[in-house]
Amino acid sequence: MFKKTAGTILAIFMIGALLMTACTAAVPAAQPSQEQAAAPAAPAAAKTFKVCATVPTLDAQFWNRYLEFMKQGAKELGIELVTLNADNNADQMSKFIEDCVSQDVDGIIHVPYWATDRKALTDSKNAGIPIIFTDVYSEIQPQSAEYPNYLAFVGPSDEEAGYAMANALFAAMTPNADGKKIIGWVEGTAGTSVAIDRNKGLEKALAENPDVVVACKVNGNFVRDESQKVFESCFQANPEITGVWAANGGTATGVMTAIKNAGKTPGKDVLVVAMDLNPENVDAVKSGELLFDIGGHWLQGGFALEIMNDYLNGIETPAESASVKLALLPLTQDKIGQFEKCFPEGVPAYDFKAHSRVENPDAPAAVFELAYCE
Repeated sequence: MFKKTAGTILAIFMIGALLMTACTAAVPAAQPSQEQAAAPAAPAAAKTFKVCATVPTLDAQFWNRYLEFMKQGAKELGIELVTLNADNNADQMSKFIEDCVSQDVDGIIHVPYWATDRKALTDSKNAGIPIIFTDVYSEIQPQSAEYPNYLAFVGPSDEEAGYAMANALFAAMTPNADGKKIIGWVEGTAGTSVAIDRNKGLEKALAENPDVVVACKVNGNFVRDESQKVFESCFQANPEITGVWAANGGTATGVMTAIKNAGKTPGKDVLVVAMDLNPENVDAVKSGELLFDIGGHWLQGGFALEIMNDYLNGIETPAESASVKLALLPLTQDKIGQFEKCFPEGVPAYDFKAHSRVENPDAPAAVFELAYCE
């Protein structure tokens, strides 16, 4: 779209005035009134920045909430948000990096599943586009000398969450006649830092609790249907399982369905723990089917957008604050009332403009916390 600069507008005005004078030389030119002469020039319209955001899949409730919160932020901050869903396809995610660059966006917020971090950093650097990673850690640190365009990382403390899930499960389980607690382990997408770190948390807890025995370890790929299928086989082969560590919310939903299909009751015959705080999992905690959930980190996309908006408006994030690891929110049945009060519809009250240093130049850099309001 053609944009008129101040010089272009002035030139058009002068040419028009000269033509008018040539045609009506006998008529004196009109003089501006005192009010017109004193009126200030209209301010230039603020630039609308365009940001590209990738997600691994929208088959999971978590990523839908992630995008919803980002869209809320984009609306409040006046950002044009382009969203791309890889639909659990590694090749598609890699292609989306190229798509973001080709659209000449002002910034990229990328979830580096399937080891796409290096490609995302290289392509965005070559194009001169700032980038922020969410959810999945990279070995490369933000604001490194090699990739100065890598502004920040925002994601969960996955190992701590996996450890908290395991401890909640082990503490609630009753040993069998042999003094053992038999569990099933349904992990997430192999090779992702998310799955790796959550597994580390479980492994740490297992090392501290030798009475806990893993009957089977299966991969649910972080999605409900696949988790249901693999756990049905696991449970059929190991009916002595009385506890399940499920890597995320969708996984837990699939596991609980498999338990019901086997004629058992989740929360009674088999205890299940999860991560994400998806709406259906919050409902399951409330009903007693899900023992423990922890999460809220789908907010990370909106927080990343806040950081990107500051940067695009000339406000940089200090290097020491460039890696944000969110302490997650634990939920058990006794905390449901508090959760519903503090997070109506599962969403905390968050004003993007109030946290923006563009809107409030004297405000400190935003501190992103997930905590109960009382």
